[in-house]
Amino acid sequence: MAIPLLLALSMVTTTDLTFVRHGETIANATGKYNSKTIDTFSKKGEAQVNALTQKLLKEKPYDIILVSPSPRALKTIAPYLKEIHRQALVWPLLYECCTSKRPANAHATKFTYSKQQVDVPSLIAPQFRIGRYDIYLPNSPDYNAGLAQVSASVAFFKKTYAGKRVLIVGHSGHGGQFLHAFTGKYIRLENASPVHVKF
Repeated sequence: MAIPLLLALSMVTTTDLTFVRHGETIANATGKYNSKTIDTFSKKGEAQVNALTQKLLKEKPYDIILVSPSPRALKTIAPYLKEIHRQALVWPLLYECCTSKRPANAHATKFTYSKQQVDVPSLIAPQFRIGRYDIYLPNSPDYNAGLAQVSASVAFFKKTYAGKRVLIVGHSGHGGQFLHAFTGKYIRLENASPVHVKF
């Protein structure tokens, strides 16, 4: 009985995940959110991205790098990708959600995909690839729809990336819920500060 048990244990794979929230934007710094501030780094954010790049260069290579389609997330990881001559996969399900106040009876309902397509800024486009079926942004208009989006991303991640060494670049709202699904903890995600978890 002991041998089959040991064999089974040896076949259990560990997923090594590093999650990074994007660098600080002007919107993060000032609390003023609009189309210009939400994806433009503050001076602190620019420094954070530079520091993050150097930190990641010291890490072992990742099996896969996944990134939210938001420009602020793409621009956070683009310098690192350029340094290592690799592409990251743009994953729409990492798009920000669950940013409003959590309702008392929060529960996953349903999210949809919008007609807005993923659009990578041309200057950093060589550092990214878009999946054949991942061309549209999700639409999660409220907290509960956002939870459904998170659930979909968790299910796909488990199915596709279990047992791998993964780097994700995303957001605090979605990311906090995503990590909670794997760790059972609500982890505060600071700008451009890697969080390492294994499960």
